[in-house]
Amino acid sequence: MGGSPEASHRDADGVAPVVSVVVPLYNGAAWIAETLTSIERQTAGDLEVIVVDDGSSDDGREIARAHPVGARLLEQSHLGVAVARNRGLAEARGRWVAFLDQDDLWHPTHLERALAWLARHPGERIVFLRELVFTAADERERLARMDQGVGGWAGLLVSSDDTLGELVAAADVTGSDAVEVHDLEAMLRGPVSTTTSFLADPGLLRLAGGFAPHALAMDDYWLLVNVARLQPIPQVHQPTVFYRVHLGATSRTTRLGLPFLSSAVALRLGGGLVDLETGLSGRLDGSLHRHLLRELLGAPEYREPRFRGAVGHLAALLWPPDGRRRERRRATLAARLPWLRDAVRAVRRRGA
Repeated sequence: MGGSPEASHRDADGVAPVVSVVVPLYNGAAWIAETLTSIERQTAGDLEVIVVDDGSSDDGREIARAHPVGARLLEQSHLGVAVARNRGLAEARGRWVAFLDQDDLWHPTHLERALAWLARHPGERIVFLRELVFTAADERERLARMDQGVGGWAGLLVSSDDTLGELVAAADVTGSDAVEVHDLEAMLRGPVSTTTSFLADPGLLRLAGGFAPHALAMDDYWLLVNVARLQPIPQVHQPTVFYRVHLGATSRTTRLGLPFLSSAVALRLGGGLVDLETGLSGRLDGSLHRHLLRELLGAPEYREPRFRGAVGHLAALLWPPDGRRRERRRATLAARLPWLRDAVRAVRRRGA
């Protein structure tokens, strides 16, 4: 992978755009127009926008093609969001690349702030900003019933008429110049932000291996763990990303438990990232690991012996020496006595 992005990805007139924005699209007709509008309204100029349609069956492609942002539309069969992101990364011609999911939005100053920070720190090849979580007011209660953690996550409630305008007007995006730096061990404790929050040198992401198609809802996390092997990842306290939680989201915590904790075992004990002693030390878990374990322990599937056994094996590897045995015993009792489980959940809801 020789050569710089400027040398290898120039436009027909010989000038590379400053930023390539990659938007993976799959049945996102309900959101894609406003997402592209949030790119169109960026105060930073000289952008190229690449929409990668991953085999949609709705009219999202047509909406993207007609949008005045002037996106380049790439089409493929349904291969998953990681492949779509990698396709956009391969096609990116910009000096920098950013990714915006079809249902998320950016404050107009998002790219300008990220570019300004990178200009002040010429040795850096990636920077994260921070996100504000929002949901439609009429979906919040249903989200809470489906997944209490997600239902209470959104700090901003909006109507569905002019979501972007409402967020820009209401959200406090002042932030500060505070920077948190995440090394490899920090990344192994869990994701630091969302895919839509970073701006990076595309060569760095390619060198790190790109997005991981095998890791459902965590393809970006595997990529960023590998980026952290190459260099620490700075995160600036500038909340310019509007991250949407909604009923159709694929990354709700109830769906992430087994895949994420299995990935955590592979990353810690695979032998390529940290030595075995560190991997088995139990020091690399984070709040998301603990939250997802609680989700698994409270899931209806926990009544099934095979499911319960899988959770137990993961817990033993991630939390030596006892694998949080006391929590698992309580969960087993609750699974065998459903009325007790329901009572515990009711207490948790009242305390939330």
